[in-house]
Amino acid sequence: MDITQFNQIAEQEKFIIVYPDGNNFAWNANMNVSISSADDLGFIENLAGYFQNNFGTDPQRQYLVGFSNGGFMSHKIACESSMCFAAIATVSGNMSDTTFNNCSPVYNTSVLHLHGTSDAIVPYNGGTATGVSVTQTMEKWQSFLTCDPIPVSSAMPNPNLIDLSSPTLLTYQNCTSDLKHIRIDGGGHQWPGIQTVLGGAGIINFDFYSPDYIWSFLNGKSCPSNMLSEEELLLKVLPNPAQNFLIIESDRILAVELFDLTGKRLLKGNSSEQISLSDLYSGIYLLNLSDGCKTKNIKIVKE
Repeated sequence: MDITQFNQIAEQEKFIIVYPDGNNFAWNANMNVSISSADDLGFIENLAGYFQNNFGTDPQRQYLVGFSNGGFMSHKIACESSMCFAAIATVSGNMSDTTFNNCSPVYNTSVLHLHGTSDAIVPYNGGTATGVSVTQTMEKWQSFLTCDPIPVSSAMPNPNLIDLSSPTLLTYQNCTSDLKHIRIDGGGHQWPGIQTVLGGAGIINFDFYSPDYIWSFLNGKSCPSNMLSEEELLLKVLPNPAQNFLIIESDRILAVELFDLTGKRLLKGNSSEQISLSDLYSGIYLLNLSDGCKTKNIKIVKE
């Protein structure tokens, strides 16, 4: 938050920005070198659901931005999540070998990937500790998004001649969603355009301000509508407010999950079962219903 100053852009552009932390300042992105074993995919999905239900955020316009390990996590979520994130932007992060080998996206997520060729922490050409090369990651997305195999290369403005680096934009054509890569020739493990001693390592490119560029890429991108209506489901959830149980009536069997307002999942089952609330305190809970393709979120009041 302090480095990128995304708050200023959020205030100007009227969007909500959230800065989640992984356990011990790390994300479980299936890294080649073990960092965390937490269910961070579930955590981010629950967090997105929390903001949908409590702040009215648009489930069709959710985005992920990640630096380094956060970039690996963003690629993992886009590859594996059943929740749609319309676009991701990653800086000095990549796909781990596990994510690369198992990547099977549900949605055509737009991808912007920024990476320095002289990154010593997450090498541009890949490595034993970090996984595949940036080129392989871009080829993975190019294949999934059915883009033309060879991107169009164009030199970006290079107004700063003393930063020992220069950006090149690689734009993939005829894709189902946008796919772009900014290669920072000579750049290190850094946010382009931001002077900081704590943000990374190596040469910082100052030819453009990466948070502005990232938001211009994300802004306006949208998922296809995947929210179930109650009419589609012939759905009734009774009673609500509830005391000790819920009954879900629908024309099909639905997967059911119940969360508290911190995003912690309290139970998992299906709609053919009576949902017991007897062990829960009075308050507000979030009920997630899914038929495997679409979802419906309902606020439940426990008396």
